[in-house]
Amino acid sequence: MYSLYSWGSPFASEGLYSFDPSCLSAQAYLQLCKAEWQLHQVNSTNVSPSGCLPALSYEGSVVESGFWRTVQFMKNQGFNLDESLDEEQLAQATAYMSVIQDGLGDAILFSWYLVSENFADAIRPRLARLFGFPLSLAIPTQLQDYARRRLKAGGIKVEQETDESEATAAADGIQSNSLRSRLPRIYLLAKEGFRRHADKSTHSIYNQTEKYLELLSKKLDKKQYFFGKQPTTLDTAAYGYLSMILYVDLPQNTLKTAIIEKYANLAALCDRIHAQLAMPTTVSDQSLLAGIGSVVKHTISRYATIPALPLEKPENDPDRAGKVRSTFGALIVFFGYIIYNGILSAPASQESQVVADLAQLPALDVRSMVSAIKDL
Repeated sequence: MYSLYSWGSPFASEGLYSFDPSCLSAQAYLQLCKAEWQLHQVNSTNVSPSGCLPALSYEGSVVESGFWRTVQFMKNQGFNLDESLDEEQLAQATAYMSVIQDGLGDAILFSWYLVSENFADAIRPRLARLFGFPLSLAIPTQLQDYARRRLKAGGIKVEQETDESEATAAADGIQSNSLRSRLPRIYLLAKEGFRRHADKSTHSIYNQTEKYLELLSKKLDKKQYFFGKQPTTLDTAAYGYLSMILYVDLPQNTLKTAIIEKYANLAALCDRIHAQLAMPTTVSDQSLLAGIGSVVKHTISRYATIPALPLEKPENDPDRAGKVRSTFGALIVFFGYIIYNGILSAPASQESQVVADLAQLPALDVRSMVSAIKDL
């Protein structure tokens, strides 16, 4: 019996048993190669020696992790979907899988985590229900942070940064003598710049992704699968990513629209494979302690990667006590002076103007403010 450890899924009602494309691809491979296996849904990568999912266990021991290594192990076990392919076809499959994992993968990350409307209205609520409190407070944001760093490392412009800079410029452009200029900047950003419902369909990443989709569509052509009438590893890899695009409803689903309108054969391939996949035997291994440990580990590795400098032995300072008393006394005199002279109080002549300005401000809707703040 093989066991596949996979991220859990908030999309089980859509027939998707993970929110990770690589995990879905591995699940599809195990089903199509007719192996006897069960699915373990987890909320941390602790089970994987390499720290990534999916992870494959055989006879009680984890033997491989990652989609490609999992496939290679299953091939060595006699479950080979590529048995009919020659060397040239295997090389082609490897090249196309690289296009799928890098090209489509980056586009999904952008669409899910960096399109504010998609993340706030669809992705984050689903992930929050999946992980539960208190992990729901940390993991969706960590995934968003990972997406942003990965895309920036790949030279892809993160649209949110443009929105923030425009919002800051708009806030700075308000006249300084207005009460609005003295409001918290977070309110100005929320009112002026954070366009939650802004259309991101023209982002350059979608243009590049369509080139990848066109390559895949031409390769598939009118065939049932990429290399004929039988599914191969390439088909399962494509399914993992296409299913995330086609079966997950988003307010702004630019990729889904492009596939349905321009590359219908890819949508048909995904539907064809999806129809063959039955609900796997599932074991939930989600552990609150393991999830919290994973969050803490991520936080430490993210923010505490600089080694601490060796502590030097402090030298004895005979005047230290006197210096502390002098500093403390100076602070008391300073604050006493500004309080006595009324430096911190507002002039009486401005009180009526403040009230008038407040009356002209638009009402602050608490729910809208909280939603905008969460999008920061």
